[in-house]
Amino acid sequence: MEWIATVAVAAFVIWVAGTLLAVRALLGRMARVQASAEAVQEDMHRLSGEMSQVLLPTEQTMRSLQQSAESAERLFQAVGQVGGTIEHATSAVERVTGTLSQSAIGHAERIAKQRELDAAVQWAELGLTAWQLWQTGRKPPSGNGGTVSSAPVSSSSSK
Repeated sequence: MEWIATVAVAAFVIWVAGTLLAVRALLGRMARVQASAEAVQEDMHRLSGEMSQVLLPTEQTMRSLQQSAESAERLFQAVGQVGGTIEHATSAVERVTGTLSQSAIGHAERIAKQRELDAAVQWAELGLTAWQLWQTGRKPPSGNGGTVSSAPVSSSSSK
């Protein structure tokens, strides 16, 4: 039984040595994991600082874009109002143009009628003069010294 106790002690010593080696290897790995975690933490802290430095200009850019969009919206509203004003002015000009066109047509028609009337009067005067000449040629000479009296003929000037 002594040899069993010696084998048991030897087995226990080997087990303890293996356990100590495993614990030591585990502690080494834990140290490396801790160093990696600290490096990751430092990287995260550095990246957080960089991101905040990037986000500040980005935020300012976004505010600037928002202000530009609001300004553009006001510009579009103003352009819309100008368009409405132009439409209203165009409508007024069309009404004035229509009125002027109707007035011009009326004046042109009156002038044309006046010219037709002047031409009719001239033809009437010509006809009256021809009739008077024809009547003068048909009358026998009378006792008034051979002169034939005729009504005075008026002539009007044409426009």
